[in-house]
Amino acid sequence: MNRYQKIVLFGAAIALCVLFLFPPFNLVTVGRGAPTFDAFYPVFSAPANRVINGDVLYLFAFGVLINAALAWLLLAGSRTSPSEPRVDEQAVVIVFGIVNLAVVLLFPPMEAFPFAQRITVGTFDGFYFAFGDKSRRSIFIPLLYMEGLFVLTSACAFWLAMSVARRSPTGDPGALTMLAQADALRARAAVKLAAGAQPGGTVSKRGPERRARRDYVDKGSDRRESPERRKAGKR
Repeated sequence: MNRYQKIVLFGAAIALCVLFLFPPFNLVTVGRGAPTFDAFYPVFSAPANRVINGDVLYLFAFGVLINAALAWLLLAGSRTSPSEPRVDEQAVVIVFGIVNLAVVLLFPPMEAFPFAQRITVGTFDGFYFAFGDKSRRSIFIPLLYMEGLFVLTSACAFWLAMSVARRSPTGDPGALTMLAQADALRARAAVKLAAGAQPGGTVSKRGPERRARRDYVDKGSDRRESPERRKAGKR
């Protein structure tokens, strides 16, 4: 599992948590034949006479799971490079955003007919094909806006996360961090020193022997350049 697949799992988990923490609720009113869609409320502080609309909640949850499963498969790595996806991750985000917006617009939420079971105008009825036999119904605008906003926000968040993951170093096990690189350099230096200490090996001239030799040469040059020698030369 590469870092892009981890982003998909994390994003899907956040989306599911948001859906189940703020589920859609129906309003149950005495005197009406069926409950009507009301709004999204926090699951622990919903108003009275509200019940969760399981159909809409499960539909949104299955949409998130289907998107996550398809993105997981497309972002899987190959055998030669498991940390890199087979398909460009940002292209996947763009295509998924366009496809989800197309699905939202092709199957918009529709309002119910006013005479159906004494339901008032402006009540959500269901999702229907925009060019089907239900096309004469009015679109339930609040829910359509929420769907579009959810798709655009998710696409922007995944785009940003994929960009950050692309610019960051590989997070797979075995990747060289700064500490690992330092350890590798120390191990390489130890191998070179051990090879130089063996018989027949080349001894490095950068150690204490080279410094001692340089000090000896400097002292010898100082002795040759001493004042006594210069006076003796003049005589």
